[in-house]
Amino acid sequence: MAKSSSMQNYSVDLPIFEGPLDLLLFLIKKDELNIYDIPISKITKDFLAYLEVIKELRLTSAGDFVLMAATLMKIKARMLLPQSPQEGEEIDDPRNELVNMLLEYRRFKEAAEHLGDREHTQNRMYYRIPAGSEGEFEVGAADLLADVKLYDIMLTFQYLLQNYEAPYSHEVVLEEVSTTEQGAYLKMLLGQKEELWFSQIIQELGSRLVVIVTFLSILELIRNREILMEQNELFSDLRIRRGERFGKA
Repeated sequence: MAKSSSMQNYSVDLPIFEGPLDLLLFLIKKDELNIYDIPISKITKDFLAYLEVIKELRLTSAGDFVLMAATLMKIKARMLLPQSPQEGEEIDDPRNELVNMLLEYRRFKEAAEHLGDREHTQNRMYYRIPAGSEGEFEVGAADLLADVKLYDIMLTFQYLLQNYEAPYSHEVVLEEVSTTEQGAYLKMLLGQKEELWFSQIIQELGSRLVVIVTFLSILELIRNREILMEQNELFSDLRIRRGERFGKA
C-alpha cells in the first residue's frame, strides 16, 4: 500500500522520556552499568533501538534523540581509533564529556524529584506483579516515564509493526484518524470483552498509520489509568484489560 501524505505529515507530541539524557540514564540504570565506564557499544545499540521506535511513532521530540545518536556513534568511532599518547600524557577518554553531561543532568533530575510533590509523583507511574502470575507484569503508568516494562512494550510494538501487513493490498486513501477516536474505539471493545490482544486489534486496522495512532491512544489510556497492559516476556503479545478508571474518565 502506498503511503499517503497524511502518514508522512503525521506527528505527535507525547513525552515518554523527557529527552535523550533521560533515556541514557534509564538504560544505564536498567542494565546496572557503571556511569563512569559506559560500555558505549551496548548503550549505542540500545539507544538506536529506541530511536527507531520514536521515529516510527513520529514523535515531535525525535530530533533531539537523533542528535544524541550521532554523538554516541561519534564517541564509539573515536574509541575504536588507536591512540598514541606521548610519554607522560594521559589518554583522553572520548566518553568524558558525555559522562559529565549525564552526571549534571542526574543531579538536576534528583533535585527536582526531591522538591516535587511526592503524592503527585507516585500517582504518575506504577506497576505491579499480579498475584499468582509469576513472570507476568502489569503496566498502569499515568505518565509515560522511564520504566523498564514500558520500554519493553515500546520495543514489542516496533516488532509487531514491522511484521504488520495491512489487510488491503490495493492503494487506499487514508482517512483522518485521531487518538481520541481510537481511544473511544478501544474502550468500546473493552466494554464488550474483558480483555483484548494487541496483535488481533491491529489485524482489523487498515493501515500502518491507524496502527500507530491506535498504539498512541493505548499509551494515553494507560496514562489515565483507564486500561492496563500485560506482557509475559519481551516481544510476546500485549494483553489489554480494563483499568481502575475505566468508564470514569
